[in-house]
Amino acid sequence: MARKRKKKAVSAALLIGRVLIRLFAYAVLVVAAVTLAGRAYTFGYSVFHSSPVTAQPGKDVAVTITQEMSIRDIGDLLKRRSLIRDSQVFVVQAMIYGYKLYPGTYVLNTAQDISEMIAIMSVKPEGQDDGTAAPALGGGA
Repeated sequence: MARKRKKKAVSAALLIGRVLIRLFAYAVLVVAAVTLAGRAYTFGYSVFHSSPVTAQPGKDVAVTITQEMSIRDIGDLLKRRSLIRDSQVFVVQAMIYGYKLYPGTYVLNTAQDISEMIAIMSVKPEGQDDGTAAPALGGGA
C-alpha cells in the first residue's frame, strides 16, 4: 500500500510539473507574440507616418549619393548623418512608393520627413539632364 501511495504521489508531482512547464511555455509565447506585434505595429506606423528628426527650421546636411550605393546604403548614410531615425523605414518607403533615386549631391534638412527626402532624391540633380546622366538607382519593383 505504501508503494502505491508513493507512486501516486510521484505521478501527481510529475503531472503538476508538466502542467507548470506548459503554463510557463504558453506565457513566454504570449509575451513574445505581444512584443512582436507591438514592434510590427510601431514599424508599420513609422513607414506610413514618418516624422522629421527635428522641428523647423532644422539643420541642412549635404549628402552625396553615388551610383554604387544601394537603397539600403543610402538609408544607412542618412541615419549616420542624423537625417532619419530608422534606415529600415527609409528602405521600405522607397520600395513601397516605387521611387527611383538618382546619384548626386543633395542638401537635405533634419526637419524633413523621409518621404520628402525621397522625393528630393528622386529628381535628377541639375546638370545631369544632358543625356549623360547616371541611371537611377532602383527603388521599386
